[in-house]
Amino acid sequence: MSSTFFSSIQSQQAQVISPNMQTSIKEGQVIHGTIKKLYPNQTAELQIGNQKVIAKLETPLKAGDAHFFQVTKTDPELQIKVVTGPLAQGNTLAQQAQQLLNAMNLTKSTEMQAVVQFFLKERLPISKELLVQAEHLLKQLPPNITMKQAMEVIQKMMDLNIPLSHKMFDTVLSGKSTNGLQSLIQDFKQTLQQDFTLPTNIKNNILQSLQKLSEPFGEPVAGALLGKQIETLQNPLASLATKLPILQSLKEASILPSNVTLNNVLPISTTPSISMSAGEIIANLVKTPTSEKGMAIDQLRNWVSAQPLLTSEQKEQIGTLLKSNTQALQISTINNKLLEIFAKQSQEAVFLKDQNGLTAKEHLLSLLGKGENKEIVSQTLQQVMSFTKNSNQHIISTALQQSEQSVIQQLDGKAFEHAMKEVLKSLGFSYEAKLGGGSDEVRQIANQLKPQLIDLLQNQVISAPLKDQAELLLNRMNGLQILSNENGPQHQLLMQVPLEFLGKKMDATLEWNGRMKEDGKIDSDYARIMFYLQLDSLEETVVDMQVQNRVVTISLYNNDNHLQQIANVFKDSLKEGLLSVGYQLSGVFVKTFQEQKLTSPKKILGKESQGVDIRI
Repeated sequence: MSSTFFSSIQSQQAQVISPNMQTSIKEGQVIHGTIKKLYPNQTAELQIGNQKVIAKLETPLKAGDAHFFQVTKTDPELQIKVVTGPLAQGNTLAQQAQQLLNAMNLTKSTEMQAVVQFFLKERLPISKELLVQAEHLLKQLPPNITMKQAMEVIQKMMDLNIPLSHKMFDTVLSGKSTNGLQSLIQDFKQTLQQDFTLPTNIKNNILQSLQKLSEPFGEPVAGALLGKQIETLQNPLASLATKLPILQSLKEASILPSNVTLNNVLPISTTPSISMSAGEIIANLVKTPTSEKGMAIDQLRNWVSAQPLLTSEQKEQIGTLLKSNTQALQISTINNKLLEIFAKQSQEAVFLKDQNGLTAKEHLLSLLGKGENKEIVSQTLQQVMSFTKNSNQHIISTALQQSEQSVIQQLDGKAFEHAMKEVLKSLGFSYEAKLGGGSDEVRQIANQLKPQLIDLLQNQVISAPLKDQAELLLNRMNGLQILSNENGPQHQLLMQVPLEFLGKKMDATLEWNGRMKEDGKIDSDYARIMFYLQLDSLEETVVDMQVQNRVVTISLYNNDNHLQQIANVFKDSLKEGLLSVGYQLSGVFVKTFQEQKLTSPKKILGKESQGVDIRI
């Protein structure tokens, strides 16, 4: 368990007692109050924090005295009873705590005294039951968790109205850790591989999910590889020795029918495809009666004209073919031309999407009859990678290496957006939210890691070591979701993304704080985003991005003294990129942790971080 925590920007801000803050008063709660005025019938005006209330007293008291009171009733009128005698002015927190312990007849263990003092200091709601539960949690802390850290977790649980149970404590404790998921995933994977109690099919399914998690660019690489192979099969200059291994590989992966030959490699497919895909357009053209062919060709011509994945030259090539008068030849020729073009674009425009959210590889698979929906596309690309990795043909392994290099050369913002989405989808963070969806959606999430962990923990034969590792990983995922919450118009999102690419592993922890507009949409004019990164070369790095009225200010914290020079190189492109989406860059400020007199980079994400300022 990690000893490093996030302290939420918004939640920290909310803990500060402001003059306008209203104290929540519930039955059984112990509150600190001062008698301001006495009225007839043992009624008094009390000052509780910055709030004045009228309460019915059980015993006569003196104006001006401060006491701890317990709320006995809130409706129809507030009724309270005295818990302690008058509190002397200037009493220390420890003295107040001792007085309260005596009055409530609580044990005076080290843990209980710490709990009471913390509750008094942070002005948390106090009840005997809550104090006992908190003490119990502190007595069973993991060895590497300090009492202060545990108190912060308890405070967060109370803020979110979470029961003070051991299970929920462990979940929130794990969620607040800034240590990434990579180590937890690797420990779980290693324990799973060494476990022989699970049925083979369950074990293999989980291992496949973990493999997919470690390859966020697996499908783009598979798409580029498939494009390269189709391009080779269509190339009249490619040798027979080059084409035959590729043809056999694609037949084994069920990409091409088993009866195809080099003379008829790519027949026209009429299989249903994703809406507005190239495969659907061609299938519609084939099925259209001869009398209506002209209208279908016009539809194809308009589709090509509006397709952003095609270059101007490629659009002209298809346009020329559409002028042919021989319709039978025309459809076959156009089909082959689209296959040729999307095979090329699958390698050269890997991460681009059209107006319908489709990539070149999805259009290519639709033309091959493997694009009925995105789930089938994903499964097909996984098959391509699986058969390629298991192939002993030199030409196949060489094509894979070339495809990987092609994807690496195109890594940009869209690529990393793709990687993060793929990883989050594979982890299954939105599992519960999608359970109420249709059967297709439920079937898709069954192969995600989180539902697999839940099923695994319900397995009666699971070994103790595997159960422990699965619980640690699931607690982290649940903890992150619990800590992502809303407080009125204010919203907070906390996530951790384990990324693996180019042979390197990286953990990215992101905390987003913003507000919602009246229509329920995110207000993109104001936000604060904190990134805590564990990088292979730069090591610990914190990026603090603040958005005020669409003006962006970025502070970058790292101990590399040369980072400012590197940042300056990218500042202009960053400024242009932000302008293109309606934001203005105010500045990029690079600072070392030593300059800010921080003993640890993680303090930026600790209590020093409040409101919209970094307090160091």
